[in-house]
Amino acid sequence: MFTWIKELKSTIIAVLVLCIVGALIMVFLSGEFNLYEIGRQSFFNIYYGIPLGVVNAYFFKKLSIKYPWQENPKQRTWLGVIGSIFFTMLALVLLNIILWVFIIGYPWSSLLNATFKQFYVIALIITVVISSIHHAIEFFKQVEQEKRINETLRKEKLSTELSMLKAHIDPHFLFNSFNVLSGLIDEHPENAQAFLSKLSSIYRYILETRNEDLSSINDEIAFSKKYMALQQTRFENAIKLKVSVDDVVSTKSIPSLTLQLLLENAVKHNSFSPENPLIIELYNDQDYLIIKNNKHKRSLIQASNKMGLQNIRDRYKLMVQKDILVEDKPSTFTVKIPLI
Repeated sequence: MFTWIKELKSTIIAVLVLCIVGALIMVFLSGEFNLYEIGRQSFFNIYYGIPLGVVNAYFFKKLSIKYPWQENPKQRTWLGVIGSIFFTMLALVLLNIILWVFIIGYPWSSLLNATFKQFYVIALIITVVISSIHHAIEFFKQVEQEKRINETLRKEKLSTELSMLKAHIDPHFLFNSFNVLSGLIDEHPENAQAFLSKLSSIYRYILETRNEDLSSINDEIAFSKKYMALQQTRFENAIKLKVSVDDVVSTKSIPSLTLQLLLENAVKHNSFSPENPLIIELYNDQDYLIIKNNKHKRSLIQASNKMGLQNIRDRYKLMVQKDILVEDKPSTFTVKIPLI
């Protein structure tokens, strides 16, 4: 709904400012305070300015409803400029007829003399300039608004995708842990209770970090040691974890549960024994945290879908637009994770 009072107030304020500025300019140029000329000029500003301001405000309001900026900004701009010129000139003609013909008493023919023609030309130029500036400002405001909306939608989309990626971790880890526990119950019942206690501690960490995008290096390493302790409960001396991370990177972060995925992949895809253990090294180099393991490929294993690495890649791209580095050599497999 068009708010007449609001638009009228805004127009009156703008016209009064115009009157004050015009008066100051007249005083500055003439060097004297001519009250008659200032009053005369102010009267014309008010007489023409308020109706023209309200007419254009009403026109722009209706036009924006029928032709929103978001749908076709170019069409909205051209219609606005042309329509503003048309209604402004029409309003000027009507205002001139009312003032000069009906109130002052000039003949109708006087509206076509050189003075009025010059008046219309100047009014047309001013209208074009003001309308163009107005629409340029509105156009850029809409562009900025669209950018903000798109950025908000992008962040919401990324947040949704990140939540889906993180949701993949929990059931995957729990499923594999229960498989380990099941094996312990059959093979080493005495170790099953200790394993279950460690599993409870680890899953508590997962629940605490599931709503966190990033975790500190210290927390991730502490979690990794607990996770590997579970694996060592089952495989005894067949798995070894060597950690050598400088204190200087302790303030850095990585996506939550990244190390768990990489450690899980190393265990899943390699065969090992106490004689030929799986050795996983965890250390830092410049701006990367590096996870490296020796390779003893399992001969009987389903083809990898590489979901673990893809999960980590996706999370890095969603959060910081970075990527991990993977080096797959005949004897070693290395993943370099950017520190955040």
